[in-house]
Amino acid sequence: MKLVKGEWGFSMKFWYLFLLIVFFFNTGWADFTNSSISTHPTLPNDAPFVIDIRGEWPTDCHPGEQKPVIRAYDGDSVLIEFETIIEHATCNQVVTPYRVLVDMSDVIGTVEPQGNGTDIDVTVRFDGAVLETSLLLSCALLSPCPVSPGPDVRPEAGLYGSDGLEKQGLLLARQNQRMAVYPLIYDQSGSSEWLFGPGGIVEDVFFSDLYELTGGQCLGCPPPNEPIRMDVVGKITLLMDSQGLVQMKINDGLFTTYRQTDFGYGSKSVGGYPARTIPNLAGRWAFVENVESLPQATTSDTSVLPLVFDITLESVTVAESTPPMLADPPPPIPPGNIKFAVRDKAGDEVAQMQCDYGSEVVNTDAAEVVCEVSNPDINGGSTLYTVKPLSVERLSFEWVGPIIPEIGGVTRVAVRID
Repeated sequence: MKLVKGEWGFSMKFWYLFLLIVFFFNTGWADFTNSSISTHPTLPNDAPFVIDIRGEWPTDCHPGEQKPVIRAYDGDSVLIEFETIIEHATCNQVVTPYRVLVDMSDVIGTVEPQGNGTDIDVTVRFDGAVLETSLLLSCALLSPCPVSPGPDVRPEAGLYGSDGLEKQGLLLARQNQRMAVYPLIYDQSGSSEWLFGPGGIVEDVFFSDLYELTGGQCLGCPPPNEPIRMDVVGKITLLMDSQGLVQMKINDGLFTTYRQTDFGYGSKSVGGYPARTIPNLAGRWAFVENVESLPQATTSDTSVLPLVFDITLESVTVAESTPPMLADPPPPIPPGNIKFAVRDKAGDEVAQMQCDYGSEVVNTDAAEVVCEVSNPDINGGSTLYTVKPLSVERLSFEWVGPIIPEIGGVTRVAVRID
């Protein structure tokens, strides 16, 4: 009896110790500690907006895999919970970055708000964890606003596609802040159809009804007797992460990432995990505009980059693209890079340009290609321009080299002319 009692006492001590470790020292317990919430646009006032929740989750079973659902909304507060989309047998203790986009147009306009219109209390619940915060929606007219406006993102016009979604597409037509969106959808019979959504861009978001045009599908035949009908069949929401990357949501679906296509110019794989590609920018280019105008001086930066120049492909470095087997989910592997030469019309090299994604953003859907232009003979070969491909036909050059009054701070846009 004494032996059994002694063994039982030891087991109880061990059990208490185990509970202490689980409840007080377990760093993988579900929580929103490393999370933040913002709105798009920054101050939506009474208009629809998108709530952006992002952060790091202490396990690989994270909110970004599930569907956010607005459980309650009264104009003053909103409760957001999640419906299961991906089932996990076990959750590994691996810190995982996540992002959740919640479309508030699902309730604004359908539920009459009763709030004061200046802020909204947000409660997010997931896996037993709760995140509570208050978001500013508008500022008083007579007092300074503590929040700066959000980014003014104008996406490049053209065709967009989404990885893993075959036979689906998105066409954007834009002039200044006005935009028309044409998503390609399929009806119940399997026939393809382009819908139409007109509207305006506010900072980095776009909301619109979706219209279906019927009665005019006959090509090469006399006009129909009946007028063409245009009926509202749904609604669309776009969040623009950059000029060539948008998040699209139709009706009650999930936000899906769409990137601008390469238009036949092609792209080069640079590996990494997740795998990445970089558009082939080889061709003839010309500067056409300054985004930020500065007083003209007697000299310019044409001695660094001529007004008309050629970009030639020099080399491609491909990183490992298969995930390591030591962790689940595996950590991201930074992709490789592409090196181009920038030459004048005579063929002489005037600068070098290297393009990659940067190791700090390889694990997000919003990762952007960024190029750096340098010249070994100027400033020790340090970066002179930071280049962002707005599309495969438009490049944005921002001078980040030595502060020179004539060229410091200028952002210039070049277009493909070949």
